[in-house]
Amino acid sequence: MIQKYRGASILNLIMAACVIFVSCGDEGEVVQPESPTSQPPTASEPTLEPTIPQPAQPTEQTPQPVEQMPQPPEQQQPQPVEQMPEQQPPPVEQQPLPQPEPPQVEQMQQPEPPAALPGVPDDTAGYDQWLKLNAEPIPPVPGFDPHNGTKNVYVNQTREGIAPNGEQQFPYPDGTIVVKEAMRPGKDFIGLIAVMWKEAGTNPAFGDWRFEEYTRNAADAEFRLLAEGAVCTGCHAGAAATDFVFVLLE
Repeated sequence: MIQKYRGASILNLIMAACVIFVSCGDEGEVVQPESPTSQPPTASEPTLEPTIPQPAQPTEQTPQPVEQMPQPPEQQQPQPVEQMPEQQPPPVEQQPLPQPEPPQVEQMQQPEPPAALPGVPDDTAGYDQWLKLNAEPIPPVPGFDPHNGTKNVYVNQTREGIAPNGEQQFPYPDGTIVVKEAMRPGKDFIGLIAVMWKEAGTNPAFGDWRFEEYTRNAADAEFRLLAEGAVCTGCHAGAAATDFVFVLLE
């Protein structure tokens, strides 16, 4: 029995030494052997082998897989479309804006130019619209009146032209025409027209005047030449101071 005990003690020592060796290699701790006074295991009790503590292994935590969010499909970038150069429209010819028509102005009918009395030179036409030398009609002169009747005398000049300072100037300018009309006594129409034309170089002795006299016997009759030249100049010589014209501008 002693041998059996010794055999068990030796076995325990060996095991204790192994434990110490292992423990010193891993943990650096010394495991004390059990006391020899410990009770040997009985035959009925199985011999328990000493449990060698294993060093704690660090547990590696397996990372949980992160749930991958589904990636949206990549949007394809649209390919740049080559820009075609814009075609400029052809210039539109500017049409002129229609101008509003001016209001229609009723045109006054122009009076026809006056006509000369029948049988009298045309350059005397409208003489009654010229400047009148006498302010009032000249009545017949008793005794001797070569132009018997009620008379008016007209000249184709302006008042400013022959009387610039308000006083008549002599001689008359070249181109002057003087017309005397006479209504015979007891008649209601013009029965006599006497005309004087001032034409340079025509008659220097009588102020370069040319004389003619026309008469008629009815209102619808044509005038006829009655006298001219010396017949007229012999009478008008008495008015040489006023350029051979008897009637002055009033």
